[in-house]
Amino acid sequence: MSETVMLAAAAVIAEPRLREFLDSPVKQAADWPEPDWAGLFAAMPDQSPDELPDAIAECDGWLDGDYATVLRALLDDDELTLRYDEATGSLALDFAGRVDFRLPSLVWACTIARGLAEFMDGEDRGTATITTDWNGAEIVLRLTPGRSEFRRDPEARAEEIDIRAAAEEDWPL
Repeated sequence: MSETVMLAAAAVIAEPRLREFLDSPVKQAADWPEPDWAGLFAAMPDQSPDELPDAIAECDGWLDGDYATVLRALLDDDELTLRYDEATGSLALDFAGRVDFRLPSLVWACTIARGLAEFMDGEDRGTATITTDWNGAEIVLRLTPGRSEFRRDPEARAEEIDIRAAAEEDWPL
């Protein structure tokens, strides 16, 4: 039986950097240092860190091409919404998809969100929330230029809501 994983990302990023992100090859999950994944298990106590190397390898097998190609593939079978406000640089990306493999799917969602941080600069910032339907856990990633970190504080969620409010226009991939 398939389950669902949902990714909701809200970020402030200048349009040229957003386009560069979409046109760039996806950074593989294996490229993130293993200690950077520790926060994933704080939110997912039913998953073992011993499973991480296999989950990363599985995830990386799914990632091919640039970020836009990976996101466009979601349009066929899953739910994807991309909204962007050019005046404020506010981006809202929402994805809900059926998954057969829990941990690799969580790694996949985190990898896509973390890729955005690599293209941020200056005052760019964001939050990505990954939610699962099998236990209702929320994994929150704080995104800043060149960095992502797992967070559990309410300030990260409040910022996400503010950014989402500004991103009203659908934006084509």
